[in-house]
Amino acid sequence: MKDDASLESFRSSLDANYDWPCIFPFKFIVPKAQAQTVLELFADDPVKANESASGRFIAYTMEMQMHSCDEVIAIYQRVAQVPGVISL
Repeated sequence: MKDDASLESFRSSLDANYDWPCIFPFKFIVPKAQAQTVLELFADDPVKANESASGRFIAYTMEMQMHSCDEVIAIYQRVAQVPGVISL
């Protein structure tokens, strides 16, 4: 979501596929060295973690109550600040 066109496309897709408010699933692949940084962003939310076979990455999955596409986008933008994170 680096440019405005991508952001607007993502926003339109979210609004087309979800009725707000709703439970929204997030999944992030995180380098193990950055795991604590990502967990701190979701301190109040239940997070499921699965370590990769190599042990270098952790997949975090969480379902959160979201009230709008803008809330979803804000979370993705916050997590994108962490080096090496892959958002799914």
